[in-house]
Amino acid sequence: MKRVLFFCLIALTLLGCSEPIKYDIVIEKVNLFDGYEDLGIVNVAINKDTIAAITTNKLDADSTIDGSGKFIIPGLVNAHVHASKLDDLKEGYPLGILTLLNMHTGLEDRELDWKTMSRDSIGFSTLYGAGHAATVPGGHPNQFSPDMETISDSLPIADWLQHRMDKEVDYIKVIRENHEWMGYPPLPSLSFEQIKNLIDAAHNQNYKVVVHANTVAEMMQIAQFKPDGFVHMLDYKEDLPIPDSFYVQLAKHNIFVVPTAGMALKSMEDAPPFIQDWVSINLLNAQERADIIKEMHEQGILMVAGTDAQEGQMNFGEDYFLELELYKMAGLSNLEVLKTATGNAAKAFDLPIGEIKKGSKATFVLLNANPLSDLSNLKEVGQIWKNGMIN
Repeated sequence: MKRVLFFCLIALTLLGCSEPIKYDIVIEKVNLFDGYEDLGIVNVAINKDTIAAITTNKLDADSTIDGSGKFIIPGLVNAHVHASKLDDLKEGYPLGILTLLNMHTGLEDRELDWKTMSRDSIGFSTLYGAGHAATVPGGHPNQFSPDMETISDSLPIADWLQHRMDKEVDYIKVIRENHEWMGYPPLPSLSFEQIKNLIDAAHNQNYKVVVHANTVAEMMQIAQFKPDGFVHMLDYKEDLPIPDSFYVQLAKHNIFVVPTAGMALKSMEDAPPFIQDWVSINLLNAQERADIIKEMHEQGILMVAGTDAQEGQMNFGEDYFLELELYKMAGLSNLEVLKTATGNAAKAFDLPIGEIKKGSKATFVLLNANPLSDLSNLKEVGQIWKNGMIN
């Protein structure tokens, strides 16, 4: 027994005399929002490309940065884009938009190359993607991507899904688009049975499935098949008033929504008059969209910020903040709005994005002012950090 006590005392003595941990970099006395909550004033340690510690304790480091009066947030996530040129991955980076989720491309090999490059390249938002969206021949967006693979008698769901897996997609996107648009008749679309089978098959392979649909009837029908999310909200005035059962159905199945609603706040003064008239008559306006978002939030439906950024529509930079502005119109607090742009994306897509924690990549935005007191402070960018390096 005496021998055991002797060795225990030696061990405790050695531990007490051990050298304190020394980190590469410590940002001291900085306010931190980790994607979910305000952690207050902390010290953040970085080793190489990784967050090594978050604590209120004093930390030793080779290099120390005074974060007094500064505010760290995760890199913002745009959870619905269509990147068609490499500059799209650079446009939002200086604004702190450090992750883009591609929701369809006709060029999967290029997307895979861009995803690989963007993970480590400073100055580029990190890209994740769905490759080809699931549709039928002639269905949306096949009219824009005529060489994409579609689901048909000659290419069944199992083969189509395997090809997406071979292309290393990060999630599966399904298209249900069967509505007249600006006078054009509806395009062919996947049947509800095909959508159910595709969701089941993808889930069996542990892939998240998100769905493009934008009417009450379609979304309620598809919700029964338990997709992970819808990457548009409702679009058409004809669906008003929205039945309570719509919100209940989405909440019941824990389906998240990427509203892509900020387009309603973008000026259309340069659009031809016939387009302006059609939009005004047929599509929900900003206040109507805000009212729906308010109800979704109150029903506990997880929302993730995304803009449907693409050539000729929403850009990859400043327009992102229109989306967040619309959430403010809906009555969300600054904290809840910021969650849609960060931690909610990590929850929804189960990807290492939009959050700051020990062991995560040291990829974040250092702001000069507190966005939780004023969302416009998101534009007060002091530094962009990616993988432990300042750009």
